[in-house]
Amino acid sequence: MNFLAILIFITGLLASFSVGGNNTAISLGILLSTNVLKRRHSYAINAISLFVGAFLGSYTMINSIYSTVSSSYEILIEILLSSILISSTATFYYLNKLGIPASLSQMIYPSIAVLVLISRGKISFDWGKFWFTVASWGISPTVAIATSLLSYYLLSRIISKRTSTFLSQIKYYKFSLIIASIFTSYVTGANAIGIIISAGILAEPYYITSFLYAIAAVLGFYLSSSKAAITVGFRITRLGYIGASSALIGSDLISEIFTVLGVPISITQTIMGGIIGLSFRSFGFDIKKQLLQIARGWTISPIFAIIVSLATYGVLRSILGL
Repeated sequence: MNFLAILIFITGLLASFSVGGNNTAISLGILLSTNVLKRRHSYAINAISLFVGAFLGSYTMINSIYSTVSSSYEILIEILLSSILISSTATFYYLNKLGIPASLSQMIYPSIAVLVLISRGKISFDWGKFWFTVASWGISPTVAIATSLLSYYLLSRIISKRTSTFLSQIKYYKFSLIIASIFTSYVTGANAIGIIISAGILAEPYYITSFLYAIAAVLGFYLSSSKAAITVGFRITRLGYIGASSALIGSDLISEIFTVLGVPISITQTIMGGIIGLSFRSFGFDIKKQLLQIARGWTISPIFAIIVSLATYGVLRSILGL
């Protein structure tokens, strides 16, 4: 591997570590805040789900970045991917520290588009896929509102029909939370880590890249998710056991559909769409705050990432004398 390929691969590992630590806070948090499972078991099932999603479920995302750009100048592709990974990783970390929900796809795709435009025709870009992906950022949380409400209705009916005592209902509630947690970690690995893997395969084959990035995501999960997990967990479980399960399962179904189609979306914002769907039962300050957070993520994250990617792109070209 040359210098740029190594840079792409290492940055991808760091990005996977960061996403693994940040995006699994909800799936881990709902188990920790409710004591549905022992702490070590909660960590274990989420780590396994995240790994399987990244290592195996991400295969459908293999072309989400890799095949969207092409050029007769391979070094320009390497510089572009290095720039967008560095800028997106740095922006993702910074914005999440500020409490602004950010999505890698909402940083990567606009950054690619801008860098392609300034390449003056030397890099080709799949603009059709770009605009479809942009549309999905609005579609996924919107549809998640409906699917979360539908999930709530179905779970409520099933549990009320199959249980006659409070204790038996609690068992179903706990089971639904465990399923929701596992599903959320899986789609996080498949989609959010999958888009990073799609860039990393420029340096190494898919089976190596997906395996190592999956390990990096799990390490990030174990080492940096605990602080946010309980806070986020208590926030979402205020919806109630069925409400929290429905919000996650409903949004995860949408995320998985887009993952199968190979479309990168914002897992966090899709989940927020599911939470908003359940919150519509009592529209108030909390739901307005969540809508404002989504709007901030849509506007701030692409701008930050584009600025950093332009700077990184210029620096790398200067270093390489291009």
